[in-house]
Amino acid sequence: MSETLIACSHGTAHPQGRDAIVRLVQALRREAHHREVVSAHVDVQEPCIDDVVRATSGRRVILPLFLSSGYHVNVDIVRASGLDSMVTAAPALGPDWVLAEIGVRRLIEAGAGPDDTIVLASAGSADQRALKDVSKAARLLSAVWGGRVHVGSIGAGDTPIGEAVDIARAYGHRVVVSTYLLAPGNFNDRLQECGADIITAPILDGGKPDPRLVNLVLARSRSLASEFV
Repeated sequence: MSETLIACSHGTAHPQGRDAIVRLVQALRREAHHREVVSAHVDVQEPCIDDVVRATSGRRVILPLFLSSGYHVNVDIVRASGLDSMVTAAPALGPDWVLAEIGVRRLIEAGAGPDDTIVLASAGSADQRALKDVSKAARLLSAVWGGRVHVGSIGAGDTPIGEAVDIARAYGHRVVVSTYLLAPGNFNDRLQECGADIITAPILDGGKPDPRLVNLVLARSRSLASEFV
């Protein structure tokens, strides 16, 4: 039986953010071989995830294009997967070593060095599971980077990113923000005002998606293969 992969992102009105997600979905289609890949969103854009589930049939795997398991993953996507017994939902993309490796690549591309103080900036969440995910993401980034990584939040939940940058400034070195966002958008725009010396690009920087990210998304679907047996 064929399988449909539903790549579900948050949705955004930001043109660069939309383009970045489109490029990721196109890359998924190229690598998914005989599986169909369709797009869905939980907010802002159409089609919404519930409508896509209702409009498709057969085995379907919802692939959350989210870095942490916050409200949208734990509530919106779980609800959508419950609309049909032939639908299952994969976990969020992070935390994962792949994202840490891409994060380090972004740090290097931005000109960060070993003497800089690094602050990982997430979107933020009121969901404790998401906050734990971000904390682990910072530990993974620290391990790959080889130095301490602080954490700040653009939205709710953790230490506000501006405050986190001020705290990091006390170390007397340049402050570099590692952007823990999937794509450009409102949160990334807000991040530019945080006061850091350097701010990296998001995981999707507007160019060709990193093949490691594409493989990570598809690996989430393979991890659920036994649920349809």
